[in-house]
Amino acid sequence: MRKNREIIEGATYHVTSRANGQVQAFSGNLGQKIILYTILEAKEKYKFMLYNFCIMPNHIHILIRPANDTCLSKIIQWIKTNSAKSWNCSFNTRDHLWGERYFSRPIKDINDYLIVNNYIDQNPVKKGFVQNPQDWRFSGAFYIANDIKGYVDEF
Repeated sequence: MRKNREIIEGATYHVTSRANGQVQAFSGNLGQKIILYTILEAKEKYKFMLYNFCIMPNHIHILIRPANDTCLSKIIQWIKTNSAKSWNCSFNTRDHLWGERYFSRPIKDINDYLIVNNYIDQNPVKKGFVQNPQDWRFSGAFYIANDIKGYVDEF
């Protein structure tokens, strides 16, 4: 039986989701762009603050705070459904893009926020893809370091 998600109105959440079979589905520029643009479309459709994100070759991390009248599950469901549709259209396939249900947990306090934010930033560094978090093109660290607006919201 599934564990119920902990939902707290006004909370910020660390969300992760893996590609189906943990394959390197997002290892190419196009795959990562599909996920990134779907997240941006979700920002237009739903009310939430996106504090950080990282699109890795086989999973994503999102640091997100839905507005009080916006459901986290609806946001993530929309992102996963629409990115899968775009993925299948772009790669002319009918495969399942996403694996199991996404993981989420509320951020407890500012210290927890800083730890999770750093963890998200360091993910591509720990995997040896880049030396500095801001060099990973598909992460909040890149957009913050390059002062590119519209991707990451200020905490």
